[in-house]
Amino acid sequence: MSTTSSNSLNSLLKMADALTGVKVLEVSRVLLSAANVIDKEIALRNLLTDGGRSPSARSKLATELFGAELPKEALAILGQAVESRWAFASELVDALEKAGYRAMFALAESESVLDRVEDEIFKFARVVAQNGQLQMALTNPAQSSTAKAGLVKNLLGNNAHPYTLEVLSHVASNLRGRRTDRVFEEVADLAAARRERLRAKLRVAIGLDDAQRTRLSNALTKIYNKPIHLDEVIDTTVMGGIEVRIADDVIDGTIAGRLRQARHRVAG
Repeated sequence: MSTTSSNSLNSLLKMADALTGVKVLEVSRVLLSAANVIDKEIALRNLLTDGGRSPSARSKLATELFGAELPKEALAILGQAVESRWAFASELVDALEKAGYRAMFALAESESVLDRVEDEIFKFARVVAQNGQLQMALTNPAQSSTAKAGLVKNLLGNNAHPYTLEVLSHVASNLRGRRTDRVFEEVADLAAARRERLRAKLRVAIGLDDAQRTRLSNALTKIYNKPIHLDEVIDTTVMGGIEVRIADDVIDGTIAGRLRQARHRVAG
């Protein structure tokens, strides 16, 4: 994402983070619904991101199309989204989705369930990453969006929080050709970023004990100057050691990684 698009997205996320009150859930749903409509209507998407039209004209068009009777908070975020500059028209859709998710996370935090929702989303992302059949089902063009949302609900049943179900069902219904495992992880990262913390994805052959997790968390917090939430995945292929992935940074301290490096040096 370009600097311009990134700045536009951050502005929307700040607006979503600031939401309070009884209409936050409705605002979240409005933003996700608007993202769906704009994604499906290419001509509309081009109009709402047309640099040849003034920002106010684009905002007026969005209000007329989606309805002035919507919650004022939803209209404010939608208006800001279409007034902003995007390197690609498709980024408007992605940004509205992320703002919708963050609004849901704002509500979850206000109800003291954000930790649970965040963990449930990440665990589902891991299940998807490790299950090829599930990935095929979620990306099968013959399956409708409703069927994919139903698949998520059937898998999670009544065990997941309703906010988790709503977010994951929307993600599953709107993959738009993106990698399934990465999309779900990105949504979990959005939840973590809501509280200005980072998620560290750990790959280990054997689970860390509490003391090891504390030392690692403290060390990473010093490096990144932000609280770190550790998500642990047991993977026997690493053979030993640990791999840490934070955003685009990868620290590979696994035995398998060291062997790969050694082979590269010998081959080079």
